[in-house]
Amino acid sequence: MKFLPLILSLIACQPGKIDVTNEAGSNISKEDLSPITWTDCSSNEGDHPCDFTLKDHLGNDVNLYELYGKPIVVDFSTMWCYYCQMAGYDVKEIADLYSDEELIYITVLIENFGGSKPEQTDLAEWADHFGLGDVSTPVLSGEEQMMVASKEDGWYAEAWPTFYFIDDEMRTKMYLRGWSAASINAGVESIIQ
Repeated sequence: MKFLPLILSLIACQPGKIDVTNEAGSNISKEDLSPITWTDCSSNEGDHPCDFTLKDHLGNDVNLYELYGKPIVVDFSTMWCYYCQMAGYDVKEIADLYSDEELIYITVLIENFGGSKPEQTDLAEWADHFGLGDVSTPVLSGEEQMMVASKEDGWYAEAWPTFYFIDDEMRTKMYLRGWSAASINAGVESIIQ
């Protein structure tokens, strides 16, 4: 049984920009900041996650940092993983439940059923099967090379699926290894303000 394809080419930890306030509390625009680089990002809680631009099931680029200002769940999964598939069934319900908060739930598929980088047809199959692929639930094609050996160096996964909960200030609030509906809901609650 195949799932959904969505090809996304990866540019891991590419420079990105964020909005912050200065000491006086005034907003500083994205353009006023220097880019976040590889050494400025990690998957540690409280840090800025590494930026990426990946292809979705329609071949469109999705850039993480362009979603600044919205709470984001990033779900790193593989198509062959049972618990990744179980998580896939929850995505639409979670996105709909938190639509007023403009939650974005990103699924990044790292491997297809054969253990290879997912192609656009794989992504489309996953999106179709789980009713995903709209603006709030993009399905993206990642690759194993975007995953690193330690949280300090970028996107880290100990198991599939792995979830990152990122607040509207583009800071990682929570890391979750493995699927648990209750834990995912707690993670979403941690990034909703």
